[in-house]
Amino acid sequence: MSKRRGMRKKKEELNIVRLVGLCKGIRDERRQSGNWRHRLSDVLVICILAVICGHETWEEIWDYGTAKRLFLWKALGFRHGIPSPSTIRRVMGMIKPEALEQVYREWVRPYIGSCLGKQINVDGKTVRGASNMGDVNIHMVSAWVAEDKVTMGQIKTEEKSNEITAIPALLAALDIRGSTVSIDAMGCQKNIARQLIAQEAQYLLAVKGNQPTLLEEIQQYFAWAQTNPIEKRFLQTHIHTEQEHGRITKWKILTCDAGWFEDKANWPLLRTFIRVERTCIRGGGTSREQAFFISSLQADAATFQRLVRNHWGIENRLHWSLDVSFHEDASLLHETIAVLNMSLLRKFALAAILADSSRKASVNRKRKMAAIDDSFALALLSSA
Repeated sequence: MSKRRGMRKKKEELNIVRLVGLCKGIRDERRQSGNWRHRLSDVLVICILAVICGHETWEEIWDYGTAKRLFLWKALGFRHGIPSPSTIRRVMGMIKPEALEQVYREWVRPYIGSCLGKQINVDGKTVRGASNMGDVNIHMVSAWVAEDKVTMGQIKTEEKSNEITAIPALLAALDIRGSTVSIDAMGCQKNIARQLIAQEAQYLLAVKGNQPTLLEEIQQYFAWAQTNPIEKRFLQTHIHTEQEHGRITKWKILTCDAGWFEDKANWPLLRTFIRVERTCIRGGGTSREQAFFISSLQADAATFQRLVRNHWGIENRLHWSLDVSFHEDASLLHETIAVLNMSLLRKFALAAILADSSRKASVNRKRKMAAIDDSFALALLSSA
């Protein structure tokens, strides 16, 4: 099977027929005596299509539905008109986020398939637009599959500091067998490393100030090893330069075996220490950063450069897209359940857009194309 045909077959898994069927399994929390004219699945599908097309408030979602009423009726069989903004707000504020999260995970699961040989990046993001509206301070921890460019699952925490408890809960709910899981410094914990090994995954964990002794020992070792002619021979080095979007990025990766580390036995299957130096040159400015990682993998320095690059890429692929393309940080929603559900709808939309390979265009451009081309909007949620 050709790569293009294989991608098309994968894309067919993210289809609207499966999505509607999964949405029908969500318990409708509306009163039995209330207005059930609009099916819960219809409201959700209208919201997802509207979000894909750049509409972000309840009123804008209603505007989209009203303008596309004939299209929705012909393509999806919506026979009871478009729900009002208040109905949309009420329904999105009633759906249990855990139920919608389960629908999302089931929807993307066939698209992702096995995680064997893949990299899963785990990172947190605060929905700042929500926190600016009052007491709500919602922090989401997401698992991003680098190869498939899709979120595998997410979980809510009250504060960033609670990532330590949220990360194990999220990982436990996912099938990560055969993957390499990379996590920022908050996840550099012995119990998390132990859990990853127990779930038959490898780990790549960033080391920062929250593990001061570990960080100091790694820093001191690399500083000494680079100046010691005998120890230097045991270091692996990889230097890589890339240029894109007017920026030159120079990578220098040093790796060493972790056998010398006295506390090695307390970090399950710890094999490698990694030192990363990245220099970015843009215009007349130059920035440098240095980072350290530990890993259960035994691989060459070039492999670790790719893994670290992918790990940092979650900021551009996921967080940047949510903030810049979907304006998540500017959202005026402040009701906790609605904020959580809309955060999930954005990930439904982003998954559909990033999975599309029919046209070479940015996320923003594809959203605008979908807004004016109904067939393209429907193709993003392929009904094949």
